Amino acid sequence: MRKKILFVSIFVVLLSGSYLVYNAYEYAKSSKQIQAHGYIRVLGVEIWKDEALTEILGFIDWGILSAGEETTYFVWVENQGNSEIKLSMWTEAWNPTNASDWIDLSWDYDDSWIPANSSIPILFTLSVSSNIIGITNFSFDIWVKGVY
Repeated sequence: MRKKILFVSIFVVLLSGSYLVYNAYEYAKSSKQIQAHGYIRVLGVEIWKDEALTEILGFIDWGILSAGEETTYFVWVENQGNSEIKLSMWTEAWNPTNASDWIDLSWDYDDSWIPANSSIPILFTLSVSSNIIGITNFSFDIWVKGVY
C-alpha cells in the first residue's frame, strides 16, 4: 500500500511540475510580443501604398509580432526616371541597434528591369527569430534605390 501511495505521490508531483513548466513556456512565448515599425527611404524611385499610385508610403507599421513569426506588406515601387532601372534594398538605423541580430527583412523583387515611368508590386517580408530576447519594440529604415 505504501508503494502505491508513493507511486501516486510521485505521479502527482511530476504532473504538477509538467503543468508548471508548460505554463511558464507559454507565458515566456506570449511575453515576446514585439511592436515593429519601418520607415521608408528612397533614392530615384517612389514607394506607394496602392496600385493606383495615389498614396505615398513613408512608414510601415508591421503591427505586433511574436517570436518566430513573420509578416508581409505589399508596396508598389515606381521608377520616376527617364530610363529603366533595377532596385537595391537595404536597412539601417536599427533602434535598438541589436534588433537586426534577431529580425530580418527580405523582399520578392526578382532583379528585373523596371521601365521608365512604370511601377511593380513588391512584397516585403519581416521575420522575427524564435530566439529573440530583450526587445519589445523596434524601428529601422528601409532604403530602396533605383540603380541604372
